[in-house]
Amino acid sequence: MSSDSPDIPASGVQVIARAAAILREVTSHGDGRSLGQLAAATGLARSTVQRIVDALEAEHLVQAGIGGVRPGWGLRRLGELAGPGVARELRPRLYRLFESTGETVDLSSLAGSEVLFLDRFLSDQQERAVPRIDRRYPAYSMASGKALLAQLPDEAIRRLYGAGALDRMTPCTLADADALIAQLQAIRDGGFAYDLEEHALGICAIGIGLPPREGMPLAVSVVVPAGRFAAARAGVEQALKAWVQPR
Repeated sequence: MSSDSPDIPASGVQVIARAAAILREVTSHGDGRSLGQLAAATGLARSTVQRIVDALEAEHLVQAGIGGVRPGWGLRRLGELAGPGVARELRPRLYRLFESTGETVDLSSLAGSEVLFLDRFLSDQQERAVPRIDRRYPAYSMASGKALLAQLPDEAIRRLYGAGALDRMTPCTLADADALIAQLQAIRDGGFAYDLEEHALGICAIGIGLPPREGMPLAVSVVVPAGRFAAARAGVEQALKAWVQPR
């Protein structure tokens, strides 16, 4: 076949078919599927599943973490999957928050002990906070995650994280559940949730919880490069306050 042929090579069709099979399986089990489960369900080698999942995650079509592979915010935006009709409902307002801050904004929920992104607008500034696909998303290390965890009682936090040390993503990550619960109480008392380079060095965020919808806990966060966080903080907090209390 010539290189300028409009036809897709057979190998390309096969990859698309395999990716589609994986996506069908992931969207049928929104609570997460392991690579082994995906391999068994699709009949593909685990190494093949890993490569395809990596490629799909790079396009934000899936999100992989300790809870397994789940639908990504990019797939939700394209397909309007069952469940996050909330994301569709809130998207116009989320975009207005993006316009007012000029920073990356996220709408998130909680999946076990991790943050699950439902929608996102990426900043178009030259220096911007862009999420990395090779990162885990433990809720205690993220502003949106803390805003979500603050909606749970302390007993549930202990069940999630125990009494020992937390797995630290950076030197700034909270050390243990006691420190986390102290921050969560401040959030419950009306404060913002902060990620001060706790999830990834060079990235900060401010988050706030929303009333649950369709039984789903929700939070929104604004993600800012650490270099301009101090200057942007007051404006972001004001924009978030206005966002959760629209006129």
